[in-house]
Amino acid sequence: MTNRVVYYGPPDNPRTIMAADLAPDDIDFGVVDPDLPWEERKALLADTQILILGGLALSTQEIAALPNLKLLQLMSAGYDRVDVPAVKELGVFVSNSSPQVAPAVSQHAIALMLMVLNRIVPGVDGARDGSWADTARSKPLFELMGRTVGIVGLGNIGSLIARRLIGFDCELVYADPRAIPEVVERELNIRKVAFEELLAISDVVTVHVPLYSGTRGMFNAEAFEAMKQTAIFINTCRGPVHDEADLIAALESGEISAAGVDVVEEEPTNVSNPLLHMDNCVVTPHMAGSTEERVQRALLSSYDNARRVMRGDTPTQQIDPLV
Repeated sequence: MTNRVVYYGPPDNPRTIMAADLAPDDIDFGVVDPDLPWEERKALLADTQILILGGLALSTQEIAALPNLKLLQLMSAGYDRVDVPAVKELGVFVSNSSPQVAPAVSQHAIALMLMVLNRIVPGVDGARDGSWADTARSKPLFELMGRTVGIVGLGNIGSLIARRLIGFDCELVYADPRAIPEVVERELNIRKVAFEELLAISDVVTVHVPLYSGTRGMFNAEAFEAMKQTAIFINTCRGPVHDEADLIAALESGEISAAGVDVVEEEPTNVSNPLLHMDNCVVTPHMAGSTEERVQRALLSSYDNARRVMRGDTPTQQIDPLV
């Protein structure tokens, strides 16, 4: 087959079913099961030009064995499971779905802020176990309104969080090595500061950066020590951006007040992970970008990119990886 667009995912997975349902009539669409033996997968992918990865990954060696591949399309914003420079050396474009993921993740990040500040999980537990409000009120509850929120990384997700927080009357600051246009800063009513200043002045620190060598472990003991003792830490990007042992120590010692994380260093994490059992930490299972709307947006965008590549144009949302 020529001009074949393949979704790489389990055939009975709801996302795979949605991918098939939304596939437009003008592309030659197929599904390849990642659980099949490699030789069988390689044969099925031999004519594939656009490969849409539904949360899974192929090795660079496997990608190199696909002679007709032109575009590796990620359904995610993150790209740490793909050796992007190596794949691009093969002449294959790599694009992600960051703008499509951003609304869902920004919503989840703010939800974590509210859950932590309002101690919603202890409140739910108290309502269920009969202690009613005593469990939640055993420690102070706080409002998000009027607090200083520091956003580390003002990309698609970070900028949407800033936009959403305008309604909470928060003072917004951000740290980002990139030059953000002044018109964007004015529109979001946000001020750029050095990373160290952001840590020192923020009541809430929320991180939205890609995982690479420069961000791995950036939130370590030194970073947590630099934060206010009353501050809360939010991570919805990638677990290894924070040093988990240092985060646990900071929460236990009171160096920071609380945390809300959608990601941890190893996923799924062991049930013995201390973060799961801390009264001042909310953990969700890497679900921030899992809304039905996000999946649909990412699929439709992927098909648009497929059309662009098949007619000889360059795809949108190409990844320019940091090192």
